[in-house]
Amino acid sequence: MPTRLGVYGITVNNIAPGLILTDRIRHTLPQDVDPEEAIKEKAKSIPLKRIGKPEEFAALVAFLSSAQAAYISGTTIQVDGGASRAIF
Repeated sequence: MPTRLGVYGITVNNIAPGLILTDRIRHTLPQDVDPEEAIKEKAKSIPLKRIGKPEEFAALVAFLSSAQAAYISGTTIQVDGGASRAIF
């Protein structure tokens, strides 16, 4: 599909988010544990040892939507702190 849309200046990309600290994630934390401790526990399995911020995800969306990213198309970009072991 990216090849057919490119002639119209349309790029097609995919963002693969990992654990991003949204309200939904906050609501899934155990109720009987301090929220900050629960977040630290979840972050242990992430190579960067922290959960992503919504602003970090949004920054990539904004960049891919900008003219500066006009030559990027047909790609998947992981925003997961290195958690995914897959190769896209």
